[in-house]
Amino acid sequence: DDEADPTFAPPKSLEDDGDAAKRSNVDWFQGKRTATQGGGSKSKSSINTQSADDYLGSQRQLHAPTKSSSHHRTEESDQDLQLQSLDLHRRTLDTLDYPLVLGALGEECATVPARSIIARELSGEQKIPRKRNRKNKGGKTNKDSIDDPDSDVLTMPLTAQSVDGVHHRYAAVTELQRILSSVVPLRAYNPVLKRKVNLASPPGLSGGMAFDLESIFDMVDAGQVLEGPEILEVATTLEILQEMHGYTECLRNVDPEAIGGGFGGEGDDGGADKSFVELPKLGDSIYIDDELLDLLTSAFDDDGRLSGDTFPGIGRLRAKVRTLKRDIISKLDTLLTTPSISSKLSLESGGPTYSEVNGRIVIPVADKYKNSVGIMHDVSRSGRTAYVEPNEVVAVTNEMRQAEVELRAEEARVWRQLTESIVEHRDDIERAVAAAAQIDLVVARYRLGEKLKGTIPVVKDEGVMNLKEARHPVLLLRDLDDVVANDIDNFGADGNQGIVLSGPNSGGKTIILKLMGLVALMARDGIPVPAQEEGARVDFFGPVLADIGDIQSVDGDLSTFSGHMLVCREVLANSGRNALVLMDEPGSGTDPSQGVAIAQALLESLLESGSRVAITTHFLELKQLAASDDRFSVSGMQFVNGRPTYKLQPGVVGESFALAVAERLQLPPSVIYRATELMDSETRQMGDLIRDMEDQKALIDRQATELAEKKQEMEALEVEMKQQQQRLEA
Repeated sequence: DDEADPTFAPPKSLEDDGDAAKRSNVDWFQGKRTATQGGGSKSKSSINTQSADDYLGSQRQLHAPTKSSSHHRTEESDQDLQLQSLDLHRRTLDTLDYPLVLGALGEECATVPARSIIARELSGEQKIPRKRNRKNKGGKTNKDSIDDPDSDVLTMPLTAQSVDGVHHRYAAVTELQRILSSVVPLRAYNPVLKRKVNLASPPGLSGGMAFDLESIFDMVDAGQVLEGPEILEVATTLEILQEMHGYTECLRNVDPEAIGGGFGGEGDDGGADKSFVELPKLGDSIYIDDELLDLLTSAFDDDGRLSGDTFPGIGRLRAKVRTLKRDIISKLDTLLTTPSISSKLSLESGGPTYSEVNGRIVIPVADKYKNSVGIMHDVSRSGRTAYVEPNEVVAVTNEMRQAEVELRAEEARVWRQLTESIVEHRDDIERAVAAAAQIDLVVARYRLGEKLKGTIPVVKDEGVMNLKEARHPVLLLRDLDDVVANDIDNFGADGNQGIVLSGPNSGGKTIILKLMGLVALMARDGIPVPAQEEGARVDFFGPVLADIGDIQSVDGDLSTFSGHMLVCREVLANSGRNALVLMDEPGSGTDPSQGVAIAQALLESLLESGSRVAITTHFLELKQLAASDDRFSVSGMQFVNGRPTYKLQPGVVGESFALAVAERLQLPPSVIYRATELMDSETRQMGDLIRDMEDQKALIDRQATELAEKKQEMEALEVEMKQQQQRLEA
């Protein structure tokens, strides 16, 4: 009804300070206190967790290649090709699908800083620490951190830069696993809480806290003064960090005899020292100034407002405002009972007797009396009612408003004081948050390892990979049924620097290639690898370089062969001792005789540099490399009854089975027959020979399995006969 008088909200409680903006602090504070005290499950939405697909998609969008419409061409000049460049690190991660693994790792993280570390790994960035004017408490300077990122939690990346770095990461995961796998819950003395506590898991990483202070410090850098929500966030974070420091100190007091086993591998030597080292070392970087923590935690009352007890000036001014407001209300109540005022009221709208407009308390009077009652501050839409502040309360209201101005000024002074205190300890706070992020990554590595049923392999610096029953981690993350396990037998050991993988199309060669690259990257990142514990070894390969898939993804202006050559050029420039180079069908996309020559020359050059190389191929000349070069070995993908089994067979040259695959995919029989006729006799004979050898090997494997089973039966029968003899003699 446009003619109806507006209804104003009645005055607030007399105990309220009247500052509406501070109510958001109350809501935020109560929610934060509930989250941190109640524990509960991790909130995906509150900490902005991305799914693995979102994680990968966002990163690929940032690095997606562009194709100019003005650059459509089919051939390139040598000069054009020389000017081409690519991000080989990024291409390797993408072609191996490693962002999916990192996305899964990010989903296991509870804190924003931990996920930021993973994002930097995806982008290939290295964190440069903010310039500081003094050494940190660990004695490291900025130059130390740049030279050795692992030396400082502020610069420690996800990926280890050395074998020792891998050992530290895996040791921390093993320590956490020992805590969580202990049959009897571990208890130890917490120097912060000054009592024994259970060590179920690090505090603050089960949900509710994101440790996201970077945006708050960005506000400080922009010259802003922190207020309620920001300072409450800092205070709550510091409390959790203090608890986390106490937790890591607890670990120093754990009885080693009470500790259970670990993931296995090098981190679980039964005779090894089971004391805690790596987690307490990370906790050593958490230092929270007690005076700062006391100041921030006592700065707020139960409603999340600045405490009048901690800051007496604020308490005194709030009391003054409340007293003056009571006086105003009391005078208004008296005025409204006098005939000279009550007869002039306009109560036709049914609204309250008095309301607040712009901080002034007013009463509704008929428009014709507005000048005789006091100062008009508003009028109804109909114009029949004026909202007037009576003359009798103007002076006391002015006094109240002045007190409110003084209160806001005092609060602003306190906000500045608190902000300055936080900035004074910024270095320690940032270091503590970075340490918490590293501990969060340890937890995430452990959880992802559990999900993948992973093990911690032995890691050395000799370029060797040996895995039993290894499974492709991306396929496991997709929850595919019956992911085929394969063995990687001493790749890189005993002078064997290269492996040639052969077999049919869609037979699993590329899966093996990617598996090798993924476990190498996972080991560098301290993630347990999906394989059996026995004999597991993945050495430190640096760097891992992959050329797999459609080269058009590098730059649409390059033909497939030229693009592959561009990648090969970068691989040669970046390879060296114990680099792991993975190449899918090198030399393809051009004349076969020239392509195979280039591929062999490339492989020989890589091996001479000390690299470890794994390739897939259909070229017979490359399949025969093992016969002429002891540095190479061969493995073939199994093909049974016209179908691939996706099993890797060491020492076998795999037949491409192109005709069998074509027949399985139902090409016309006439085409299959004509293709057989067109094959030269040598190729047909070689294919027949390889198939005969594979059939013979399959027969030998079956016979070996049958013999092993019979041997077990004989041993069991022998045990049973001895037991019967012992019973008879008794």
